[in-house]
Amino acid sequence: VTNHQNMLYILAAGMVMGPAGFRSKYYSDPLSKYPGWIPLFRNKGNIPANFLNQATSERKHLLPCIASFDLSALTGSVQMLSRDGKIRPFDLSMNKRPNGIAIFVRAPLPTNLLLSIKFCTDEDMQAFKSAANDVSNVDLISQQVETEEELFSPGTEVPLKTMLQDENVNDYFPASGQAIGGMLAMLYHTANRSDLGLAAFRLATKDPRSEDNDLIKKNAILSEILSALPNWMDKSKISEQADIPKLFWGVIQALVDAQKKESPKRSIDVALEYLGEQVDQLREKKKQQLEQLIVDLRAIHGLGGGTITELLERHERSLSRSLLLFCLRENCTELMEFSHKLLDDGDYILAGILFGVRDSWLQLPKELRNPELSAYVAFRMAEAEHREQGDKLTIDEPPRPKPLR
Repeated sequence: VTNHQNMLYILAAGMVMGPAGFRSKYYSDPLSKYPGWIPLFRNKGNIPANFLNQATSERKHLLPCIASFDLSALTGSVQMLSRDGKIRPFDLSMNKRPNGIAIFVRAPLPTNLLLSIKFCTDEDMQAFKSAANDVSNVDLISQQVETEEELFSPGTEVPLKTMLQDENVNDYFPASGQAIGGMLAMLYHTANRSDLGLAAFRLATKDPRSEDNDLIKKNAILSEILSALPNWMDKSKISEQADIPKLFWGVIQALVDAQKKESPKRSIDVALEYLGEQVDQLREKKKQQLEQLIVDLRAIHGLGGGTITELLERHERSLSRSLLLFCLRENCTELMEFSHKLLDDGDYILAGILFGVRDSWLQLPKELRNPELSAYVAFRMAEAEHREQGDKLTIDEPPRPKPLR
């Protein structure tokens, strides 16, 4: 139970989150009463009046909506709410139906489990569709949006508790999941550009082929960096690596860590700060190369530093070129539209990863999404967040999207 503005954000983010996941764009709804948990009602025709009312309590223009989810793909621990307001643990792994009026699932919940979005009137539904058309990162093509007035007849109020029986649950912005979502999307699109891109995408989606490994190994630096890709996506930690992979994944992790803060710094400032901290840890030749790269990156940032061709000629390695592109272009769409004779497939792959992490799935326009990609990305983002929480909730994997190549 929520309102149409929160629902737009949920669809853009690919997951239902607690209030902290919405940053400053959250409007009060039942999620705010149980931060870190998502209340889901068993009987869609008897939703307590206080839950319905809270969804539109903050602003007059808000429209109530009810989202239905298929939970058959979930296993793990949840909390169950009874009619008297009492809450107790329940295990979805057991072959039993919960007999309470609602269950509380640990956030986030991926939108690939979303069955439908219901509104009370046709007017409300059309207003929602119009609002979706006005934003660049929401595509309703795969969503079932309908009206069902009877759902909005309020049921008996249920006393709301503010604490559930797990004090370790925190509400936070899902930066790791969003970064993985953006990364997967960009790897999907680079997979449509080259065989090397396809090999990188299959590596990221845990579907590598023997020929992929042979192709990646032809570029030694790219091979070193991409070999850490599955490990980073599974654990979101930087392992002990050689200098170049450590620099690349260090920048990635610094970007993710910055997004976890209340007021994140600009991405380019985060990257430059991290690179500056690494200079003294490198051997002399690599130290000089990194210092020159930082000088050029700062110059680009200040609208100077030479032409694009001059910069690419000065920095021939894929790591350096991906960081140059990171400063030269503003977002994923601009990167996909950019080409230069000095750039190779490896440069685009590493740049795509950087851009995907910077923009995150949340910021990607609908042109870079499709239903199959969106469903898989939603799963992988939620999976990553639940892994960080200790895997108390597991989700069945949907089919992997197939690039055009």
